[in-house]
Amino acid sequence: MTQVRSGYHRGVQTHERARRARRARRALTLAAVPAAVVMAAASPAAADTPAAWGEVPDVSVLGFLLVLVILPVGLFLVIALLAFLPSLRDTGYEPGAAWRGEPEWFGSPRKGLAAADEVTPEQLAVGREGTGGTSGSW
Repeated sequence: MTQVRSGYHRGVQTHERARRARRARRALTLAAVPAAVVMAAASPAAADTPAAWGEVPDVSVLGFLLVLVILPVGLFLVIALLAFLPSLRDTGYEPGAAWRGEPEWFGSPRKGLAAADEVTPEQLAVGREGTGGTSGSW
């Protein structure tokens, strides 16, 4: 296969590339249509049940509801209960009570909370002088 030097960037389609793409699409379509026709024409779903199987008993409405409604809903409720059990034991934070967790500071200085106290007023002044932020003045 020879590469055509057209002078265009690699992403630009030349007429030759477009022709090859059309041929590939046409070949795929010509291969896919007969395969789809053969698969659609095969009719195992229309086959009759074997004679050795016998008659299938009718399903009652209660049996239908049990298998297709009650069991899935019951399984859902059991899984939901198992998921909520840990939160039912722990009372968690209640309004007005003191917070029992450790403080979190996302994006904090690498040295931790102690580094926030080490910032001097000069460093704060330098930080305010045209450094951008929400004011958008760089």
